[in-house]
Amino acid sequence: MSAADGIAQAFVNQGSDICFGVPGGGPNLELVGAFRRRGMRFVLAHGETSACIMASAYGHIRGHVAPAVVTRGPGAASAVNGAAQATLDRFPLALFTDTVPTAHANRVPHQRIDQRAMFEPVSKVSSTVGANSTSEQVSDLVQQAQSSPQGAVHLNYDSTAQFMKVEPSSRHDVSSNNDASSQRGASSNNGVSQDPLAATRLVSESVNPVVICGLDATRGGIELRNALIEFGAPVLTTYQAIGVVPTEHDVCAGLFTNGESERRLLEQADLVIAVGLDPVEPIPAPWGYDAPVLSFASHPTVDAYMPIEVEIVGDVAELAQQYLRGEIHWTPRAGGSYRELVRTELLPTDSSDRFGAIAVVKGALESVACPRNVTVDAGAHFLAIMPFWRVDEPKRLLISNGLATMGFAVPAAIGMALARPGEAVLALVGDGGLGMTLAELETIVRLDLPITVLVFNDSALSLIEIKQQADDGSGDEAVRYTEVDFAKVADGLGVASQAVTTEVGLRRALAEPWPGPRLIDARIDPGDYRHLIRVTRG
Repeated sequence: MSAADGIAQAFVNQGSDICFGVPGGGPNLELVGAFRRRGMRFVLAHGETSACIMASAYGHIRGHVAPAVVTRGPGAASAVNGAAQATLDRFPLALFTDTVPTAHANRVPHQRIDQRAMFEPVSKVSSTVGANSTSEQVSDLVQQAQSSPQGAVHLNYDSTAQFMKVEPSSRHDVSSNNDASSQRGASSNNGVSQDPLAATRLVSESVNPVVICGLDATRGGIELRNALIEFGAPVLTTYQAIGVVPTEHDVCAGLFTNGESERRLLEQADLVIAVGLDPVEPIPAPWGYDAPVLSFASHPTVDAYMPIEVEIVGDVAELAQQYLRGEIHWTPRAGGSYRELVRTELLPTDSSDRFGAIAVVKGALESVACPRNVTVDAGAHFLAIMPFWRVDEPKRLLISNGLATMGFAVPAAIGMALARPGEAVLALVGDGGLGMTLAELETIVRLDLPITVLVFNDSALSLIEIKQQADDGSGDEAVRYTEVDFAKVADGLGVASQAVTTEVGLRRALAEPWPGPRLIDARIDPGDYRHLIRVTRG
């Protein structure tokens, strides 16, 4: 068995059925051929970062690692953002890069970069697999992508090199000592108490607890959902945990970003219970609450983003079932009432009938054909989407949160559509993010995927424009684009498309069937955004 065949077999053994990439010839094609010989489908992308996002989104949904294959030098450099997205958003990814062979490295400087050093800061492991690599050794490396916290594993493929065993990076990996959580009075490696009796006391003495669910809570399933609903306290979710409890349920109080919109609720809390909350998720604002924090986590929290008093490490669903008991003083609809209060405050305060971001979101949500599967890009438009979108289970809405990278929604929609064959997907993207991934519209057409790309088109980096200061001198040149007719561009790439300028026009477009690729170019007024950022961020 060749080195490439051994690598491919490792992925087949763990259930992989697809790979993504932009090959550059030579060893790249050996890997692609080995994957295909074992029945794995290969999806050709237009950009290396997009290929990584497709693979990590697919793996995030399906629960196993999908590989991405790129070439050396420029291909590897272009994939860095994709690896960073996977690692900071906690999506599993195995990224293979071609490399200048070790046997020729001393005489071939062309496209020679220290790729392992380049990927080490943005991956859990950066290693080399080669001639003597076994499928078991590769499987062990790939497993690192799935261990908590999930992330990217980078592997230089060099058939002339010997296998190189590398320990996980301390930046992105933590050693979970589950035994410590059962020891009375034990402390974690960051000094936080892991005393189960202290956790029980905090819950039993609390009358107004508030629960914050983070991305690790998405693994908790129906057991965690039922435990949270039965407990009855208001539940805030991070962007990546949206759907852990249905967004329209009475206990769901809306979103937690460590921003302004959730402040009044958290100020009423006498205990904050973090369930699967990763410190990478909140915005980097100071923690401003006096209530003690109890954390249930699958692995010890390393970064002290909030002052955790007690942390219990283990299966978050089991921990919630064990500890979330007792009487509380919240009214039965306290969470839902707070959620609706915030939604009301987010609505435009003037009497304008402008076709803005809120009107687009409202029109999409009220469409009978609106799909359950949604991807959201970074940009001002997500301020309108996230508080209002209805999500009934985890991983139905995907967004880049830990890295918050633009250019996420379109390739993530491709990964999502492939992971859930036949199900429609809606990609919600700003004009800036779409500009970064326009070529992947051809990928959607080639694969004939039922994806609708809805672009919030205002010809600007609107979120950055809001952040401009009068004295920074950056001006319009830093944030404004020429008006682009994305409908015409999409048509040239083979995507059925139309432009809309009113909410009525949008509703009419969304009411049509969703059989295959299409793009809706919503020409919006950006006037909603300043109000949205005041309510959500202060």
